[in-house]
Amino acid sequence: MAHYKPGHIVTSPVSGRRYKVDKVLGQGGFGCAYLSWELNSRNKPIEEVCLKTTPDQASWHRESYFGELLQRSNRAIQTLDSFPIPPKSGKGNMLFGLVLELADQGTVSDYLAKHKQPWPAKRAVKEICALLKVLDQLHGASATHRDLTPMNVFVCGKGILKLGDFGIARHQLAGKPVTVDAFNPWFVTKAFLEDEHKYWLAVDDVFQMGQLLAMLLRGDAENTVSAADVKLIDCEPRLKSILQQAIGPRKKRFADAFEMLQALQSDGTGPEASPLKSLSGKTVVFTGPLTFERFDAEVLVLQAGGHVARSVTKKVDVVVQGGRSKLYKNGHKGSKLQQAEDLMRQGQTMHIIGEAEFRRLTRGED
Repeated sequence: MAHYKPGHIVTSPVSGRRYKVDKVLGQGGFGCAYLSWELNSRNKPIEEVCLKTTPDQASWHRESYFGELLQRSNRAIQTLDSFPIPPKSGKGNMLFGLVLELADQGTVSDYLAKHKQPWPAKRAVKEICALLKVLDQLHGASATHRDLTPMNVFVCGKGILKLGDFGIARHQLAGKPVTVDAFNPWFVTKAFLEDEHKYWLAVDDVFQMGQLLAMLLRGDAENTVSAADVKLIDCEPRLKSILQQAIGPRKKRFADAFEMLQALQSDGTGPEASPLKSLSGKTVVFTGPLTFERFDAEVLVLQAGGHVARSVTKKVDVVVQGGRSKLYKNGHKGSKLQQAEDLMRQGQTMHIIGEAEFRRLTRGED
């Protein structure tokens, strides 16, 4: 329920800034969001902001923490102030406040309901790729968002999407997966509702990002998207295949945000990536078990005119990823794959391919 009426002024005991409540933007299980104005010393409004209040200290701590973590990201809603709000009388419940950047066009859900039209594939993919880069930062830090719904992704400026509401985001410590203790039942798979999944993994964030992309492409965020629904979306077959993998069975999804990002960036509708046509002149590294002997695979590279390396460096052009080792469960990756992804994030041109693609290239097929 709303804690404040229009005109109420909230003062931050941390920064000393004052905020005047205008109206309620939304309410949820963890608190209330208000359209508000920051005031100057003369009580004049100087900036329109979103003020969130909650009685839940844990969610406030988490959102404050992740807001600080993503302070320099232009694709995350910025946290401008964070403070406790003690009761005026000294009695009653403590509230906790967050002052956030205002998303002037509301949530993705609001935006699609208002405009009632699908986004062009190029625009949708571009925006989701930008969000996946932020999510990749979280996954790289062993964190998951867990609440990537169209009500928690915001539309700013000229249709720019930004991530927000990190109230149930979690960090994973010492390789231990995060226990499922909170999620939006509307935006998860049936396995969560039936208690089949004990842990929330990066692949579950991927499912939600796949849902968001599909909703943008069909111009409707009222219902989640099924595999059958994807077939009816007006987009290229390659993009449909990516959507099917992102929202499909857990074991077959992209392992994390980075893998989904790479798939979208290799698609014709997203940022261009140079297709790998040959291994001639390429330096190749293998990681993970193959279905045939590693020695034979190395011979195939040499026969194709390439070179074999034992470790991932800036000189490597191709990483061949075999099957997932039993040592790397729940989305964890080996050192070679992590090193390759780190270099690619830094702008290094490198291809990560599977065994099927490797066999095609060494056979010289188109």
